[in-house]
Amino acid sequence: MIDLTTWNLTLPVPAPTLTVATAAMPTLQTSYFTNTGDKIVFWAPVTGSASGTSDFPRSELRETLADGKARNWLYNSGLNTLKGTLSVNQVPSNGRVVVAQIHAKNAAAPLLKVVYRYANGTGNIDLEYRVNPADAKSPVAYTVPNVPLNKAFAYAIQMNKQGKLTVLINNTGPQISLAPSWHGYAFYFKAGVYTLDNTGPVTEGGKVTYTRLDVSHL
Repeated sequence: MIDLTTWNLTLPVPAPTLTVATAAMPTLQTSYFTNTGDKIVFWAPVTGSASGTSDFPRSELRETLADGKARNWLYNSGLNTLKGTLSVNQVPSNGRVVVAQIHAKNAAAPLLKVVYRYANGTGNIDLEYRVNPADAKSPVAYTVPNVPLNKAFAYAIQMNKQGKLTVLINNTGPQISLAPSWHGYAFYFKAGVYTLDNTGPVTEGGKVTYTRLDVSHL
């Protein structure tokens, strides 16, 4: 069972995009979010509405406290971990979806994105890391090649109180030292599917199936 009692959910429904409260999550079932107990399927068509300042649709969890208030943590607060096991089932025509993130409150762009990229007939997992909050782009810090559609893979994202960020894909990956320019920000995890495309028919989009999702703050 995936514990949904400390998450809310953004859905790509007609603007303004709907945020489902934490209290409603355990029993939620929609065409964009299907929970069967042993797995959750996230679907975000390219025709879906975008949230905030984004141009793209998402069906994506955002971590909260048990009472539904947004959870935001400092890098030096302890050991902050997100683990997931999932498969990417469908990508839009540009081939890119985000399956997990570390966002920062009041920052214009996320610190980290786990991006599934399908190109030239094969899938790849890119870890895109923004070195400083004001940087225009997130360079690719690490790539895992040859991950087919519908093939399960696991990730583990962990930031310790010294600001060391470790990201593992199938138990292999980099360790990154958090730049001092990030030290004043409060962070939060996200997971699901963020479809990095907004053109095409209603049948086109991003679909991701999670079979495990665990978050902890120690």
